[in-house]
Amino acid sequence: MYPLLEINLSKLKQNIDALQKKCSEWMLEPVAVTKGFCADYKITDLLFDAGIRSFADSNLSNLLKLIDRFGNKAQYQLIRLPMKEEIEAIIENQIIPMVSQLEILNLFSEKAKQLHAQPSVILAIETGDGREGFLPEEVLENIKQIASLDHIAIIGIGTSLACLSGVLPQISTLEQLCSLRNQLKPIFHNPHLFVSVGGTTFFSLWEDYNHTPKVDQIRCGEAFLFGSDMSRKRNLSWLQQGAFHIEAEIVEIKSKKPDSSNRGFDAFGRVCEISCEKNYPRKRALVAIGLQDIDDTQLFFKDRNVTIVGATSNYLVLDCEESRHDFRIGDLVRFQAGYGTVLRAFLSPYIQKRYIE
Repeated sequence: MYPLLEINLSKLKQNIDALQKKCSEWMLEPVAVTKGFCADYKITDLLFDAGIRSFADSNLSNLLKLIDRFGNKAQYQLIRLPMKEEIEAIIENQIIPMVSQLEILNLFSEKAKQLHAQPSVILAIETGDGREGFLPEEVLENIKQIASLDHIAIIGIGTSLACLSGVLPQISTLEQLCSLRNQLKPIFHNPHLFVSVGGTTFFSLWEDYNHTPKVDQIRCGEAFLFGSDMSRKRNLSWLQQGAFHIEAEIVEIKSKKPDSSNRGFDAFGRVCEISCEKNYPRKRALVAIGLQDIDDTQLFFKDRNVTIVGATSNYLVLDCEESRHDFRIGDLVRFQAGYGTVLRAFLSPYIQKRYIE
């Protein structure tokens, strides 16, 4: 049945093994981020069997799914800031949250006291991306209040970059985090307070520099899934690409000329642009897959003479006027899939999964 997402488990295993080796050389603990594939057991089993014992996800439901699978044989981090209603479940399941608000730290401490527990917490630190995290000076200004929360254990500090604003990490980023860690260790009475960084964009600092400040963890998903670093539009030479492909069926082929008069916006409220450089009518193929299943900017077709015109909720539209291939109704088209497409495909109930060993 189509459309389908093909997952090459052999390539993923090669990437996981290579990642383990590199992290060992760089004295980093890899934390596998599973949100991009909804913590699918076929992939998480590969990670676990390879020796990965730390998992991270932005969805509590995925972490609970992993706990059902691996129990206390692994550690689990919630890397999306917790909602108030999740606090009790996080404590009861010994999940390690990243927290950036004093109010939430207080709620964790209060609930932990009620449950006779002492949950571990990572302080999220803002280092330039403009997303989640305490400002470093904010932590120091409120340090007495944080340290007074007896019912939680601050075990580390963590940051993320190149997620929202495309800010790239620098050596100074690590130096700032390590300096903050050293200031916090005696205050929290924790000589093992760790620094955790995310995501794949941080690997460049170990690739490019011989003496990198001592960081303990790197949280990543893109590296072992795609062998790439989107923040720099590059492939990682020590990893494999092409572990995920989308296949879908052509359901219409016709030459079309879109009407350029009296135009508004598309079904998603986007501005529609029609190239004036192309001669119309042009041969278009409609593929039975759409934005509810994939991200049309994260599909890569081998035939460079075929371009993606756009997508609606249920159709992907291809311009195949210049292609030498004689596309026909019922033909399957195959694309290498990037992060956005894989994420949506795992979420979509309309996409079949095919695993290649």
